[in-house]
Amino acid sequence: MGRPPAPQAVVLSVGSELLAGETVDTNAAFLGGRLRDLGVDLTEVRQLPDDRAVLAAAFRQAGGAADIVLVTGGLGPTHDDLTREGLADALGEKLAADPVLEDELRERFGRLGSMPATNLRQAMRIPSADALPNPIGSAPGWWLDRGTEAVIALMPGVPSEMRRMFDEQVAPRLAGRLGPVPLHVRTLKTFGIGESAVAELLGPLLEEPGDGVISGIYARDDGVHLRFTTREDPAAVDAAAARVRQVMGDRLWGEDGDDLAFVALTRFAAAGCATVASWEADTGGALLAALSAATPTGPAASYVGGVLDSGGAPAAPAADGCVQLSLLPEDSRGRSRVRVAVSGRVAVPREELRIHGSGPQRLRRAAFAALDHVRRSLPPG
Repeated sequence: MGRPPAPQAVVLSVGSELLAGETVDTNAAFLGGRLRDLGVDLTEVRQLPDDRAVLAAAFRQAGGAADIVLVTGGLGPTHDDLTREGLADALGEKLAADPVLEDELRERFGRLGSMPATNLRQAMRIPSADALPNPIGSAPGWWLDRGTEAVIALMPGVPSEMRRMFDEQVAPRLAGRLGPVPLHVRTLKTFGIGESAVAELLGPLLEEPGDGVISGIYARDDGVHLRFTTREDPAAVDAAAARVRQVMGDRLWGEDGDDLAFVALTRFAAAGCATVASWEADTGGALLAALSAATPTGPAASYVGGVLDSGGAPAAPAADGCVQLSLLPEDSRGRSRVRVAVSGRVAVPREELRIHGSGPQRLRRAAFAALDHVRRSLPPG
C-alpha cells in the first residue's frame, strides 16, 4: 500500500512593498525549503498588499485549499500592519488585548526606553490563537489549530525573526500536528557544462528517473544542479544518483550540501597545503567572498585572506597555496573569460576559461570557475 499524500501548504507574504518591488521575498524561499524538509508540499505562494479586505479573502481561500497556511509580515505596530485584522475578519472573531502580551511588550521596551502607544496593537489576539514568542523582536506570532481546519501560523516579516520563530516554534508544532511524510532528496552538482547540455546527456534518466522519483534540473552560479526526490523508497533516489555519476563523471563536483569553495580547500589540503590565500583582479572580491564563506564539512586547508588588485604582479598573504583569478575583457563575440592559476607549494599552469552571465552574477561565476579549476587540477588525495 502506498504512503498517504503529503500535507499541502500555502505561503502568504504580506506587504505592499513586496508588490512594489521594494523588497525581495526571501521569506517564501526559506519556508519552501523548510517545508520540503518536513515532507510538506508547498503548492502556492501569494504576495498580498496591506489591505484588510484583501487579506481576509486570501485567508478564507487559503484555509479552504491547504492543510497549512504560513503567513509572514503585517504584524508590526503601525496602521498598515493589518494581518491580525484580516485573519480576525476571515474567522469571524474579535481582537482583544492580551494582558500577558502587553506586559511582555512593556517589559521589553522598558529595557530600551519608553514604548510608543502604537506598539500595543501587537498585544492584540483573537481567542482561537496562541501567541508565539519572538525573542528578537516586538511582534509575537500566532498559532491557530482549530482541529478540523487548516493550521495557520502568523510570523513577522523581518527575515531573522521569521526564521527563528519558524524553526523554534512553528516547525515542531507542524511535525506534531500533521506527522508529515518524509521527503528523500539527493542533489548532484556539476560545473563547466550548460543546463541544456546536461539535459541532453542524461536524457531519459531525467524524464524517467525511477518509480516514485521526481527529477529537476536547475542552473545556479556554482553550476547546474540535478535534484531527485521521492516519498517512497529512498533507495530509488540513490539509484538515480548512481546512474548520473556514471554519465557525468568528473563534471560532478559535489552532492547535497557540498560547497565548491570548501571542495577546493580540501584539494589544497590533500596536496600538502595547510593554508591558502587568493589574489584577484577586476572581480569585486567575489573569490574572497566565496572562500571566506566556505562551509566546513571536514578537513581542509585554512583560508587566510586575499588581495584585490587591478594591475601589477599578483601578491597575496603568505600561504602554502594561492589561487590567482583575473576577469578578462569580453571578446569580440561578447563572451566573458577568466584567467586562473595556482601557485605556491603546488603549481598549476595558467588557464583561460569561459563563463556566462552579467553584472554580479558574472563575478560570482568567475569565482566559481576558479574554484572548479582548483578541483579539477589538484587530486583529491
